Amino acid sequence: MVTQPVGLRSCTPRKNIVFLKTYKTGGTTLARILEQYAFDNKLNVVIKEGKQKHLPVTNLINFNSKMNFVPPMGVKQGDYKNYKYNVFALHAPYNRPVYDSFMENNSIYVTLLRNPVSQFESAFDFFNVGAAAIRDSSLNKTQRLQVFFKDPLKYWTPLKRSQRLISRNSQIWNLGVDPAKCPNSFVVDYTIKRLDNELDLVMITEYFDESLLLLKKRLCWEFKDILYLPRNVRSSRATLNVDIRKNISKWNWIDTKIYSHFLKRLHKLIKDYGPKFQDDLSAFRNMTSFVFKTCVANEKVQTFRKTKKIAFDMVRGNVTGHGGICRRVGKLDECNFGNGYILLLDLAYICESVTSGTTDLNPHLKNMMKGNTNRTVRGGGGGGDAEELGE
Repeated sequence: MVTQPVGLRSCTPRKNIVFLKTYKTGGTTLARILEQYAFDNKLNVVIKEGKQKHLPVTNLINFNSKMNFVPPMGVKQGDYKNYKYNVFALHAPYNRPVYDSFMENNSIYVTLLRNPVSQFESAFDFFNVGAAAIRDSSLNKTQRLQVFFKDPLKYWTPLKRSQRLISRNSQIWNLGVDPAKCPNSFVVDYTIKRLDNELDLVMITEYFDESLLLLKKRLCWEFKDILYLPRNVRSSRATLNVDIRKNISKWNWIDTKIYSHFLKRLHKLIKDYGPKFQDDLSAFRNMTSFVFKTCVANEKVQTFRKTKKIAFDMVRGNVTGHGGICRRVGKLDECNFGNGYILLLDLAYICESVTSGTTDLNPHLKNMMKGNTNRTVRGGGGGGDAEELGE
């Protein structure tokens, strides 16, 4: 597949990536992008053996954790000194020496942060923190938040450790720092400075497309490599008034401080990107909109079989209903997204990939790493509401 305008690539694609996946920030969507790239390029991905795909919330990753990983391709089970991987995209607190011990050299370290107000509301709901803290089934999501913040320590302290970790400054926990060991702003400022030096890119959920462009540039990837549909989108959320927002920010003061720093950092990176940024962003959004319309719009996709049929029907010959945006060139589709952004795409394969009902590619990656190199993605179909990224 070729991206135009045509020109010599001035960099080499980076294929060693650590994604520090934070809870309820849209990380599943980003992990899916990285895993799809790994699948297409036959890269070794850290996958946990057994049915449990992720490390438990309360478990710190350590030098023995790789004993529970699927071996890299061509490496025998138990030959741990040769367990070296290209991509990591699991939930596990950041520990640089441990990660470096099983990742390939010169890995890019990336994470994703979200406004602590919306992140907390999502975690409070998704992990049933509100229901566990306030056992009153007559209350809705918003009312539980209101009750919780009348006396947060009263309701938070009796919770299970995993629920406590996920419902107060959880983003700094994911970045490898126990919030209990950050008693003041001085310690937090030191932590921010260290993370700023160690991480190659801190993406922001509220600027997801912008962040993806920065990631694309950092990794020297192509537009086709970052195409996506949102994953794990909730259908309803609590209503957050000004008082609740203030209370959430105060309760998550460490995450709020870190988010504010890296949000400013992101805006600086966008400025440094140069005058082409807005053109690239517009083109990319045209691409993602086109992928959504082509693969799932106006269809209630329930099964992979139906998804596959829709995909092939819509990309056969010249694609209709999209203003003549694509035309068939051999076995691919040449799509013009304006301002010279022309991509040769395998749209049928893209539709299969983005509409796969699984939230990740682990079963397919595992099969590939065990010798099955068939790249076709299989699973139930399902799109997402583009209003919010998968959480």
